[in-house]
Amino acid sequence: MKRIEPIPLLLFFALPILGFFGLLSGPLAEAGVKSLLASHLSIAPTEEDFAARAIMAYHIAAVVVMAGTLYLAVKYVEHDERLERPVLGLATAGWIISVVSGLAFAYFGRSPLAHGVWLVGLSLMFAAAVLFTYALSPVRINWREKTLEKAAAFITAVTLLGGVIMGAVYAAHLGFAEDVKIYIIEEHSTREYRGLAPTSTPLQLLVSAHAHAAVALWAAAVMFIGLKWARLWEWKPRLYRWALAFQIIGVVITLFGTAVVPVWRPIAHQIIFGGIGPLHLVLLFLWLRLGSMLRGGGWRDPVKLGLFLVPIWMVVFVTSTGPMLASQIKAVRAVWPLEDEITYNVAHWHMLSFIAASAMFFLYLTEFCNRAKYISGWLLTLGGTVALAGAFIYELSPMFVKGAADLAAASTSLKKAVLPVIDIGLAMSFTSFALFTLWLFYKYATSGSPK
Repeated sequence: MKRIEPIPLLLFFALPILGFFGLLSGPLAEAGVKSLLASHLSIAPTEEDFAARAIMAYHIAAVVVMAGTLYLAVKYVEHDERLERPVLGLATAGWIISVVSGLAFAYFGRSPLAHGVWLVGLSLMFAAAVLFTYALSPVRINWREKTLEKAAAFITAVTLLGGVIMGAVYAAHLGFAEDVKIYIIEEHSTREYRGLAPTSTPLQLLVSAHAHAAVALWAAAVMFIGLKWARLWEWKPRLYRWALAFQIIGVVITLFGTAVVPVWRPIAHQIIFGGIGPLHLVLLFLWLRLGSMLRGGGWRDPVKLGLFLVPIWMVVFVTSTGPMLASQIKAVRAVWPLEDEITYNVAHWHMLSFIAASAMFFLYLTEFCNRAKYISGWLLTLGGTVALAGAFIYELSPMFVKGAADLAAASTSLKKAVLPVIDIGLAMSFTSFALFTLWLFYKYATSGSPK
């Protein structure tokens, strides 16, 4: 067998991890699988233990998608290729160490050694990201040509690193500062806004800023890779230059807005919106380009169609809901049940992450032209649409039953009714990923290469 390329190797690891997490949540957990496994895993029935496991699960997933983002960036973004080998080596070693030790610490014993190894893995990942950012810099490549494009790539990478550093600063204070605790951010902030939890300290606001910055800027990085894949400059050169300018403005303002949350909380969200606006213009330009690629029968390619749907998913199901709730926030906090507002805050970020990860998978699928690609592409295109449409109703259930005599009961009833729709969509999406990954594994096992 030939040496396995970085992206297939990542997929081979990600599939069993997703399967494992699937056993502990959703329909399988409710069917008793989680209870059955609990006696063999490090799972305690306490709120703090749940929060700790959830945070580790989020960060294990983050390590995987950040590695995937780096691998795609190496493919599509111009950089100093002399640094490519050490970048890929550091990233691959980092995510393998992080994923294995992170799972061991969260679910198999809580060993301090496993946590120490986890930190080593994260450090290697961060070193890979810093080195790749250096490979994008004017110190390593000539910026005289494509200056705006290279500046956009470099600045996007720098801002994403900034978002990651915020989380590291908070984590470094764990055990040293009394206000640094383990908790689910969305739940704590919702309770705080309703006067049910103490006011967050600057350090606690820093971890909230980290969560917002890391996810938003990761999505922006994936979008930039999408611009490169779509070759927007060949279609509309002037539009491409505007997209690059808005990319730079958007990521810088978004990072600044999140960074000042601890000190300017009352206006930080307005600043962040000032960054998200330009990024949505970039998304619009990319969507127009993707639409042009559907002409002449391009719509028959499920991957191209899926990529065309990604901006629609993002705007319709995720970013539109922010202004929707903000415009009636007083009514939301006065009328909505607490659990429903927490549900919205949690679902919002899960949906955004699902969309960005789906876009990455679509981008990788474009490298292939076979039955596995088409089956997986259609499954994800249809499954993603179904899951997100169901999640949209689920997260805004109080709005859909507005006027009910018992809002809490009506909202709960609607959630139960729409859960099967979400489960079907997610099952289709997982099947898409699983089928393609298993096919990829088979090709490597039998011929040493997928192509």
